[in-house]
Amino acid sequence: MNVHITYKLDKSPSAEAYLQTQIHKLGPRLHVFNPDMVSLRGVLETAPKTGFRVMLNLRLPSGQMVSRAHSVSLRAAIRMAFEDLGKQLRKHKDHLRSEYRYPGVHIKGRRPIAPQVSFENTIAVVAPAKVSSMDVNHFVNANLDRLRRYVERELAFRRDNGQKRLRAVSVEEVVNEAIAQALDERRERPEKIALEPWLYRLSRSAMDRLSNQVAGAELPADSVPGEMLPPLDARDEEMLQFFHPDEFLTRESLIADSHLESPEDEASREELMNMVERALRGAPTRQREAFLLFLLEGFRPAEIAQITERGMDEVLDDIREARQYLRHSLTAMRKQRRKASEREPRARSKSA
Repeated sequence: MNVHITYKLDKSPSAEAYLQTQIHKLGPRLHVFNPDMVSLRGVLETAPKTGFRVMLNLRLPSGQMVSRAHSVSLRAAIRMAFEDLGKQLRKHKDHLRSEYRYPGVHIKGRRPIAPQVSFENTIAVVAPAKVSSMDVNHFVNANLDRLRRYVERELAFRRDNGQKRLRAVSVEEVVNEAIAQALDERRERPEKIALEPWLYRLSRSAMDRLSNQVAGAELPADSVPGEMLPPLDARDEEMLQFFHPDEFLTRESLIADSHLESPEDEASREELMNMVERALRGAPTRQREAFLLFLLEGFRPAEIAQITERGMDEVLDDIREARQYLRHSLTAMRKQRRKASEREPRARSKSA
């Protein structure tokens, strides 16, 4: 609420404190209105015969109210003006409640309610920003490796499940197709907050589209099922990305980055991910896909529903069932390893 009080008399600390108290009491009654659209203007002045005069003007989005009070003391004039303003405000709010509570009842003297424009079509709406080509470029530059790992894992799983047509499709083709679809200006784009799920969804659709395109193509004789072509960049030679032969190798170039994982941590993480993937090979495709997106990629159930084009309840059920399946599979694998470790000493003793 915007408050502006004009003093045409000498200020008194006690009267000013009492005025602020009355303003604070009026505040809770105005919570139903937008604070930026509520203003209170007041004038405190001396009156020739009555002593003091207080005038208040309260402006609301639905109307305005004026209150005047005269009294011998300034404190009494302030109290009377705010009491009168409170009564007018109470009547005004009752009128608004009755007007919108019973819109079909025609009361004499009340204007009919005219249909209003929806809030989404007004100028007060702040439209969320859509994904731009620059946003896609920034995301790809920062998360290309992560997107490639996801596509590589999905291609391997689909090939193992009998989709032989995907053997002729490489990871680079799927990633390039998804990025090209994302950069297409004619394609409808979501909000910025849904950029990452949208790209993963385009990757899934790119796999389906490329598999249909190579439906009639034959595999070359020297191709190996499941084999992927190596990338063309110098990804394996990480040192050459920062050091060139014509430069001097300084001591600062050999300082380890504490933010990166050590080779042991990365190897253990890769081993854990491979173990989880192997344990989920027998699970239904929908459950495995939802669980890996939730566990490995870190997506929320709402984002997984956007990627897989399924409902939220179905995604939650798939994650729960996949978690149970994974628990039973890991338990069975642990028992098999234990039995295998027990058989080895017996076999050695018999051979000896």
